Amino acid sequence: MPTYKRAEISADLTVTPSRDGEQAPQEQIEAVRRAAGESGLANESGPGSMILAGGRTEVLEALQKVLETSFDVGASVVEIKVEAEKDAPGFGG
Repeated sequence: MPTYKRAEISADLTVTPSRDGEQAPQEQIEAVRRAAGESGLANESGPGSMILAGGRTEVLEALQKVLETSFDVGASVVEIKVEAEKDAPGFGG
């Protein structure tokens, strides 16, 4: 079973780069991947997609950094799906 399936919280992100961004589309995606990777929580799930998985605080902090990076490099859309385990604190557990 993948680690993110057992994590307290996971955030699945898909980045849509902008052709009008300050960086080329592939560079936008790479910058976002680097920001996600620096968290130590990231797993790649497909082109332009990644999953951040871990504890609630760590994932939410990493998510903020990834979002800031996404918009700083000119990405036009970031789709996020967040899931929490039933026993995750503060998520109805």
